[in-house]
Amino acid sequence: MRQESIPLTSIRGFAALWVVAMHFDYNMVAMGYNLWPGLAHYGYVGVDIFFILSGFILTAVYRGLEWRGVAAFLTRRVFRVYPLHVAVLAGMLALWLDHYFRFGAQDPTQRLSWLPICALLLQPFVYHRLMWNAVSWSISMELVCYMLFPIAIMRLRHAAWPILLAMIVALAVAEHHIQIYDIYIWGDGAIARGLTGFGLGMAIRLLSERLPVPSALVTSLVEVAAVAGIVTAASTGEGQYVTLFAAVLILCLSYEGGIVARVLSARLCFWLGKISFSLYLLHEEMVGVIWAHFPATRLPFGHRIDGYVWTLGVLAFVLATATVTWYCIEEPCRRFGGRLARRIERYDATKTPRLRSAAPAPLPSPEIMVPAGERPVAG
Repeated sequence: MRQESIPLTSIRGFAALWVVAMHFDYNMVAMGYNLWPGLAHYGYVGVDIFFILSGFILTAVYRGLEWRGVAAFLTRRVFRVYPLHVAVLAGMLALWLDHYFRFGAQDPTQRLSWLPICALLLQPFVYHRLMWNAVSWSISMELVCYMLFPIAIMRLRHAAWPILLAMIVALAVAEHHIQIYDIYIWGDGAIARGLTGFGLGMAIRLLSERLPVPSALVTSLVEVAAVAGIVTAASTGEGQYVTLFAAVLILCLSYEGGIVARVLSARLCFWLGKISFSLYLLHEEMVGVIWAHFPATRLPFGHRIDGYVWTLGVLAFVLATATVTWYCIEEPCRRFGGRLARRIERYDATKTPRLRSAAPAPLPSPEIMVPAGERPVAG
């Protein structure tokens, strides 16, 4: 798989859009607009798909990670997710201050005393309630997974295939259980969702490397079956199976030879995938702000039509805003993190002792015995 797989990036966008649809549905129902009953109910599963994708992709890119590369790896990961999180919180704080000084009112889910905890992404482990940008709980779990990843990949990359297969079965059972009983965004439920999905993605990727690459026909058939499974499970009330079908789809998309992979390689799908993180972090707060200043009730088309027009207009505005934040915040910070990580790698390389040709060469220590093919790819 290339450093950036276009189909896998694209599917992240559709997972984010599913989460957005769920939150739109919740907000519109609360405001008296029941526009698409049941269609977006299982949108929360999009977050679990994020975790599986992260474990799968990081394993593909950083399979050869060694201890001396951990600092650079974590630098890239932090600059990938943290700057936008801080920027969104800063925007929310500005709105909070404006609302407070103009009207003297406070949102009970946005207390100033909670802001430092949210800024440090500790809220799932400290408070069992919604606060500030509630969707940021998943970033907290992503960072936990990033910190555990170096240890996990060094332990598992040489594991025998029966061990990996047993891990996949166990984690798939755990994922099914979580989707039924433990869909929480704080405490043990949040930890279980993050670690189970991330670990499942890792194990699937590692086992797939031991297997032959299937033909394009086989890949296409399995892709279509997985998509059909996702749609059927979500439409029949069996949403606990969605993540399992999604895991199979992610594996097939990584081969980039199937029909679904070709569809997801379209520019529109790829664009949606690129802005998916901005879309995910921004959408819920933007819906609330827009409704406060321009609710659907101000439209002249009739109650139900007003709801549809308002939803489509707000969605278009959120997508446009997510594109701007991707260009102005996400991408520049990602590139800066990459440059900083490469400096760290060069610095670490200068600390590696060079052997003198005239002197007897001692055996290198294990930490500097890194095969060239196992060095992590810059991201």
